[in-house]
Amino acid sequence: MIFSNPKLKKLIEKYRQIKLLGETRAILGWDLNVNLPEKAAQERADQSAFLTDLMVDRWLDPEFKKLFETIVSKKENLTKEEKAMVRNLEQSAKFYFNIPKKIIVEFDETTSKAFMVWKKAKQENKFADFLPDLKKIIKLNQIIAAHLGFKTNPYDALLDLYEPELTSKKCVQIFDHLQPALTALLAKIQKSKDYRPESDLISGVLSYPKSDQRQLSLFVLKKMGYDFASGRLDVSPHPFTTELSRNDIRVTTWYHENDFRDSLTAAMHEGGHGLYEQGVDTIYNSTPLSGGVSLGIHESQSRFWENQIGRNPVFLKFLTPLLQAFYPEQLGQAGEETIIKLFNLVKPSLIRVEADEVTYNLHIALRFQLENDLINEKIKPKDLPSLWREKTKQFLGIEPKTDREGVLQDVHWSYGDFGYFPTYALGNLYAAQFTRAMEKDLDLKQLCAKGELGTILSWQREKIHRHGSLYWPDQLVKKVTGEELKADYFIEYLQKKYGEIYDL
Repeated sequence: MIFSNPKLKKLIEKYRQIKLLGETRAILGWDLNVNLPEKAAQERADQSAFLTDLMVDRWLDPEFKKLFETIVSKKENLTKEEKAMVRNLEQSAKFYFNIPKKIIVEFDETTSKAFMVWKKAKQENKFADFLPDLKKIIKLNQIIAAHLGFKTNPYDALLDLYEPELTSKKCVQIFDHLQPALTALLAKIQKSKDYRPESDLISGVLSYPKSDQRQLSLFVLKKMGYDFASGRLDVSPHPFTTELSRNDIRVTTWYHENDFRDSLTAAMHEGGHGLYEQGVDTIYNSTPLSGGVSLGIHESQSRFWENQIGRNPVFLKFLTPLLQAFYPEQLGQAGEETIIKLFNLVKPSLIRVEADEVTYNLHIALRFQLENDLINEKIKPKDLPSLWREKTKQFLGIEPKTDREGVLQDVHWSYGDFGYFPTYALGNLYAAQFTRAMEKDLDLKQLCAKGELGTILSWQREKIHRHGSLYWPDQLVKKVTGEELKADYFIEYLQKKYGEIYDL
């Protein structure tokens, strides 16, 4: 990339060292989730903390800081791309310039160890085993928020790390707008004459071999356009995507032997993240413009592929013969309408990642309230299991019997990711609005009916992916759709889709 400012060019050259260290640390994180032996947790925490220490040193290097401050003070002569780079560096620098190095390193070391503790605690259904690590992670997040600064709510400082300028007030407004509409739609669906429980759709003790689930996921990921020459599919306790380098974007899924849907929808979700990273213009490699612009926009891409495509009735009709071929005994007698309802069964459930589109955001509202209260010390970490049960009952009308299907189900807190969950809700809203814009240019139903997903990906590449982090989230939404983000598009999408499925 050609730079108009020699000082900025030198700054970006130094930034590349930070990027390389971050990518190397990401390799350790991927291995932690996918391969690491249980007894190696402490060594991995030490290794990750060492790399973090080196990375912070690069941010705090006097020459780097001087160059950064000089350029920030004179932005007017920069190109659009250069101004965006500086803006993105300013966003990242807030973390490294304001938080003491020892806190950053301690946070990394603590979360590296906490993952293995969470993994074991979930397997054994023992929240008490994870509690000491969780308390420390919450405390560290409170310290980080204090150093970052905030106007009224420390949780806002954490939200901003994942979605620039997102606040708890905005989250409350979003959930207050969504919740009544979602609750009303749920009630209508459950009263519909076409509503049938899962046991009526498919019965018997069914088993779906993991090898078949993997082959199905690989087929659909290839259909989506995921480049396996620049990535791979693995298994982890909780599905995730990670960018190890520009040409190494890895995704994971999980396999539940009694349900083939979980692995497929997870693979499509993570594949959506992967496609976004693989689609960024290569001219931005090793600059602050590489990679997705925010977690909310990132989740819009993953939720789009999981839901607007993966659970699209027309695409499911295309997929039905393949599903029957993979599982002739289990699904051989299941017709297209049964498959559609299996993937779009609306039913309050305990597990967020397995939730239907109508109730999914209620899971996010629950987590948002708990995180906000934890960071503001309105509730105590030891009370989380009972509070989780109470709020699940309040939001979804059901109650988890174990911590494994309650407070321990998500991996995010072991990573230290307080402020991440609301981006899933934003992702749903962005996805619906992007889809509305896409349908003005493409016949989405016809493409899904033929399984021609490449055309859909090309639209995303042109409108969203190639820009990387050039445009801030609000700028990108306006550029793609011509409007600011509106929650009503998501509500309308759900009402239309499920109105047709359940003849409302």
